[in-house]
Amino acid sequence: MSQNCNGSASLSGHDGAIRGARIPHTLGNPDLPPIRPRAISPTPTIAPPTDEFLAHEAAAGSRHAFEQLVERYGGRVLSVVERRFGDHHAALDLAQDAWVRVFRALPRFREGSSFRSWLFAIVLNATRDEGRRRQRSPLVYVEALPQTEEPMKPIERVHIDDAIREVQEPYRTALILVDVEGLQYEDAAESLGCAVGTVKSRVHRGRLAFRDQWERMGGEKTTSGASS
Repeated sequence: MSQNCNGSASLSGHDGAIRGARIPHTLGNPDLPPIRPRAISPTPTIAPPTDEFLAHEAAAGSRHAFEQLVERYGGRVLSVVERRFGDHHAALDLAQDAWVRVFRALPRFREGSSFRSWLFAIVLNATRDEGRRRQRSPLVYVEALPQTEEPMKPIERVHIDDAIREVQEPYRTALILVDVEGLQYEDAAESLGCAVGTVKSRVHRGRLAFRDQWERMGGEKTTSGASS
């Protein structure tokens, strides 16, 4: 190794593969601290946007944001409508109508509100309007299942459907939102436009009514859903 006049050292000798490479003169100085490789920070994980953020973006004109909301909730909206009317093709049309209502109402979505409860409120209104048009009762679901460990038989689904039909409003809808759709009491209250205490009372009475109907139809004794 020979030293050049500019203070750097060049590699020379038999190793022609690195001949001419230049390295800092200070690398061989024992008085300097060793050079350590700089740590590479991990790439931060980006959380997916919230429903509420997407709703505000969609209200501002973002088509992509609205499509993400449809992708997240499209299946559940269609399921709610189809269980209500039992006709897949009609449910497709009504679910599409519900999403049109959602899109038109986005500018009125309030800061701090839950998008899910707001969405269900619009879907409930759409099904009620269609139910009145058909002169049929509002929402009917078949999934308020008794709390048993055994898989439910097909015939039991019919009995459960019948039992739910016998639960009077407004207790039926409150029961469905909390025990079937899994909404918190606060979100269900926002969807229904009433106080949280009112929802709790309706759910409790709905559970009692469902249990009575279920047992009357020969089903196993059950508490019907989570405890109030």
